[in-house]
Amino acid sequence: MDSREAADFGKVAVALGFLTKEDVEKAVRFQGDMEKLGVRKRLGELLLERKILTRDQVLLVLRAQGKRILACPKCEKSYNIHHYRPSETYTCKHCQGALVVPAGNTGKNTRVNDSIIISTTELEGRKGEKSKVPKELVHLLNGYEITARVGQGGMGTVYKARDTIMDRWVAVKLLAPFLATDEEYVKRFFREARNLQKLDHPNIVTAYDAGIAGEHKFLIMEFVEGPNLEKVLEKRGRLPERAALEIVRQVAEALDYAWQRRIIHRDVKPLNIMIMRDRHVKLCDLGLSKDVTSDITLTMTGSVNCSPPYASPEMAQGLKKVDCRTDVYSLGVSLFQLATGSLPFSARSPGEYLIAHVTKTPPDPRSKNPAVSEPTAKLILRMLEKSPHERPTPSEVARTLRKSLNGSSRVK
Repeated sequence: MDSREAADFGKVAVALGFLTKEDVEKAVRFQGDMEKLGVRKRLGELLLERKILTRDQVLLVLRAQGKRILACPKCEKSYNIHHYRPSETYTCKHCQGALVVPAGNTGKNTRVNDSIIISTTELEGRKGEKSKVPKELVHLLNGYEITARVGQGGMGTVYKARDTIMDRWVAVKLLAPFLATDEEYVKRFFREARNLQKLDHPNIVTAYDAGIAGEHKFLIMEFVEGPNLEKVLEKRGRLPERAALEIVRQVAEALDYAWQRRIIHRDVKPLNIMIMRDRHVKLCDLGLSKDVTSDITLTMTGSVNCSPPYASPEMAQGLKKVDCRTDVYSLGVSLFQLATGSLPFSARSPGEYLIAHVTKTPPDPRSKNPAVSEPTAKLILRMLEKSPHERPTPSEVARTLRKSLNGSSRVK
């Protein structure tokens, strides 16, 4: 790890509240002394060995930097993956075997042997490739015919399929093959199925079935005909205020319903909000959802379980005790983007987004779009309060927006 990389690691660790500046300075000096003796180690390794940081904290910092540690089961070598994307497959430089997420918090294999850097251009090229449904998947599930791939997420691929018995279209999510052997990811995948089945709300995608077919783990859901909100924003830039508030009201209603059953989403963002032809909204992708009554200890080791541009401060810091107001923050970021056409914070990396959510004060939405009404601007800033206790609940957001949309407040 060169001095710039060490400085970046230290900066993120300080911003996330894991270290003080003095801690970093001491560790960097110690790293320099070790190098003079011919021992080269990354700053994270030294901090872990000296028990200044825990393994989870080191992995959180790496994730914030857009990196992830993967291991080769055959060679027992570990790699820092730069620009990590869960949907990508990475191979060992030595044996060409597939790299996997290290199993469990064992404390072993903390030594990173090498780095793999995937260029942004290469990732964009892969993202743009059109993929047909593999022949072996078409009739993978009895009673279903998989016809097209419609989405690629961090945990797997979503396909459109025909339910030949009920004569309806459904969405089939298949867990990514390289994650299917990881116990934590499998738990997280089926947790989405369980949480969806607990929820019966017009603004939440319905789950029909889940299970295992051969080596594949699958989840069958309602198929929503329409674009996600991210695609709408790509075309239109921003939305009229009334339209934005109506979308957010429906999402807030869904989050309130889920919270009444003690379920939080933890990944609210435009990509996970579907807009149907009649402008009805569906909240989807509960892959990071959490039942706070039974899943308190189930977290992904070394992960920031969120999307950095929309992460609440408590999610950015990897805090485990969160409630429905973490979803309100992410929804506030989304409303800011819908109303102004931009995010409240600009950043060049996932880590910069996380640092901004923890340390920076969000701008007034009217500084980005003067047409935003005062009541809407105030609501957004309340939703973006750093302290969860200062934010409204989903119920309060929904109630406020119902009043606004009914004419109690000026909304254009």
